[in-house]
Amino acid sequence: MYGRINFSLIDTDPGANTAFAPPAGFEGDYKAFLTERSVSDTGARQHIALVASLLRRRDGVTPEFTGKYARHALWMMERYKPI
Repeated sequence: MYGRINFSLIDTDPGANTAFAPPAGFEGDYKAFLTERSVSDTGARQHIALVASLLRRRDGVTPEFTGKYARHALWMMERYKPI
């Protein structure tokens, strides 16, 4: 569904082709969006869980978050608890 995934760069701009990107034109609650996506989409849930685990590795290699919701996504991944 998302094509090739680059786990080192997380694009959160609406319309981007990543698990972290809401649909184009999105202006809603990003936290609610990402939570719902992680519950309803198995591929997105795996992507989100892997990114959260990469942040916990603490080996100096961490994903870079870009886009409109970058701060929100990073904040959520730092607090992520698998479902």
